[in-house]
Formats: sequence, C-alpha cells, structure tokens
Amino acid sequence: MAHHHKEYKQLDCRDFGMDCDFMVRAETEAEITKYGFLHGCNIHGNCGVFSEAEKKIKPLIKNVSV
Repeated sequence: MAHHHKEYKQLDCRDFGMDCDFMVRAETEAEITKYGFLHGCNIHGNCGVFSEAEKKIKPLIKNVSV
C-alpha cells in the first residue's frame, strides 16, 4: 500500500521579513492564524486587531506535504 503524505498548512515568521526561525504547521488556516498571531504578539510585540493580522497572515500560508 502506498504511503500518503499528509497536507498541512505552514507559516514562516521569515515571510514577514523577521529575522526569526519561528514556523507553525497545522491542519487548518484557523490554527495557523491563531498561533501566528500569538507569536507575533508575544515575541515581536505586534499585538493588534486579530482580523487585521489575519489579512496579512492568510496570503503567506503555504501548503506542505509531510
């Protein structure tokens, strides 16, 4: 039987132009957005309106096979 790769969503902090190795991988965009937002707030001090952050995060989410 063939082994199937699982599809995940991934977000890299570097895609925001940060010198930061943080990367989040999850099964849903909602999870990625939540963790990406929390990281940006807790680590980089970019705490703002979640809906605004979501607009910046969504285009940077990649699909990866693991």
